[in-house]
Amino acid sequence: MSAVEAIQQILRRRFGLLERATWKQDWAGVSKLLPKIEAKLAPFHAKPHWGKLFTMPPSNFRMLYPKFEDFRKLAMQYDPSGKFRNGFLEKNIFF
Repeated sequence: MSAVEAIQQILRRRFGLLERATWKQDWAGVSKLLPKIEAKLAPFHAKPHWGKLFTMPPSNFRMLYPKFEDFRKLAMQYDPSGKFRNGFLEKNIFF
């Protein structure tokens, strides 16, 4: 058994998670499930995938990323007008 398979097996046993899921356009249903999954993963300081859906409040990012403020300062130094920001970054990083 590979390391990846072992981790997937632990996640399935411990959290009832599958390594794959079928995406259906059902944000109402998904938005109810995500907080439950995130709560189960919180003790492990799990970070959300920035390209996927999650319900974690932006204030949690500071706790999960030790260099959060360093990143903000650097981004503001090199992109003071916010030209390279998008809605996600504005909501979750530069709030």
